[in-house]
Amino acid sequence: MDIATLVSVISVAFLASISHCIFMCGGFVIAYSAKLANKNAFSATIFSFTYQISRIFGYIVLGLLFGFLGSAIIFSSVAKGYIFFLLGIFLVILGIALIKRGKLLSFIENDTFAKKLIIPKFKKLIKKDSLVSFMMLGFLNGFLPCGIVYYFLALSLSSGSALYGSIIMLIFGLSTLPVMLFFSGIAHSLSTKFKSIANLFSSVIISLYGIYLAYLGFMAIK
Repeated sequence: MDIATLVSVISVAFLASISHCIFMCGGFVIAYSAKLANKNAFSATIFSFTYQISRIFGYIVLGLLFGFLGSAIIFSSVAKGYIFFLLGIFLVILGIALIKRGKLLSFIENDTFAKKLIIPKFKKLIKKDSLVSFMMLGFLNGFLPCGIVYYFLALSLSSGSALYGSIIMLIFGLSTLPVMLFFSGIAHSLSTKFKSIANLFSSVIISLYGIYLAYLGFMAIK
């Protein structure tokens, strides 16, 4: 993993956690927090951590799969060039979509998969009151369609390594942990303007890294 990738991973993960993630996963956090309202502080903490650690584990599984896929399709320098170039173009478009929002982002973050598979299972599991159900809820959260997650999966794919892919998604998951654990306090304490600025910076970094990746791909093909 080169320095540019590492800087991109850490900076986007941090900025996205206080802008995009609050809106994407906030509804899930509110839903399970309501279930914890009647529990004592210790039990609520255990259930909450179980949910969040399972969510991060879901990201790690995705990172492992995409990293492994990258190792399979990046079999030569030319193939790597084409993959990098296409991923770079996608990331530039994704960065623009995250800034502008609207139909382009809705198209990228197609929620058909979530509506058909994830949401119905979430509704069934949220009715239960066991640690296992919260573990499964967190794992499902990790598979929600999300532009930021797509960015990190693109990095996992470009790493060409199941190990690096897992590490990239682990860093992303850990970076979102504080915001998701203390969602209500952070969501209210941060101004809309601050969250908009954080979203702008993270989106610009995504687009810039996309340009960098596309350049590397172009040079490899050339």
